[in-house]
Amino acid sequence: MGSNLVRHLLDSGFTVRALLDPRCDIPTLDGLPIKRIPGDVLDPESITGSLAGVQAVFNCAPVTEHWPPRFKAAHAINVDGTRNLLVGMSRSGVESLVHVGSASSFGPGTMDEPGTEESPFDPRAFRTSCFDSIHQAQELALRYNESGKVRCIIVNPTLVMGKHGLPSGPGTDVMAYSAGGRYTSGGANVVGAMDAARGVQKALGRGKAGRCYILGGSNVEYRELFGKMADSMGLPPPARSSGDRIVIARGLAGSLYGRLTGSVPARSAGVARLAVAPMYYNPRRAIEELELPVSPLDTVVEDACRWLADNR
Repeated sequence: MGSNLVRHLLDSGFTVRALLDPRCDIPTLDGLPIKRIPGDVLDPESITGSLAGVQAVFNCAPVTEHWPPRFKAAHAINVDGTRNLLVGMSRSGVESLVHVGSASSFGPGTMDEPGTEESPFDPRAFRTSCFDSIHQAQELALRYNESGKVRCIIVNPTLVMGKHGLPSGPGTDVMAYSAGGRYTSGGANVVGAMDAARGVQKALGRGKAGRCYILGGSNVEYRELFGKMADSMGLPPPARSSGDRIVIARGLAGSLYGRLTGSVPARSAGVARLAVAPMYYNPRRAIEELELPVSPLDTVVEDACRWLADNR
């Protein structure tokens, strides 16, 4: 998300300053004319130092990993890090924040009636600190907006696929279930990374303060999505359904294995619930108010698979 956003900002004539965790290697930003500032959203001093002379902030820091299910670091970065950023902006006189959250902060819907920005969040649906803390950070940003301290616009990407992306997060975890020629019964809304990044940028000028925007694209069942990915990579499409009960059982077993060994399981209970869920959303508000572009699903999948293959 951040790597594509930086490219859009540079193409639009912005001067970009990036606060980057010095412990992380970020090759997708190599060679770009940006000012890199080593820092940490959990360190208020590094945030304050990076804000001098800044006109607006895009927060792309949220953690999206689903393991462990009660990941203290996810809550710290997503909630405490967002709070540190908001406090630093208020003290530095930086007024505008575009906060990148997740569509998971709203209840998903069916293919016929997809979820919207008005669909209530259900913390019992997946029971992971990833989704819970991202939603809490969104609520925190909205409260700051109501107080008048910072002008906040929230953007909520769905499953992002495209160029300049590193394979991580819940989308990649779900795709692990397609191994062995199988598919799961769930589905997702898929948005192109470049489309979503353009929506994030547009939110700065066109978004309304205190308003949320689902940045989405096409609603698609995983069977079809995995088939398109396999076709793009020259592989046979998944031909068998894993079965919901089997998926959930493997997820529970994976979580048990992870807790006993302290290692990251290939499949967990939270990701299993996600894999069988219909995670469909309606991006109409972002299309109408932010002029969010929506690329064809085939183009999004082909671009993502080609980029990952070319960059190993």
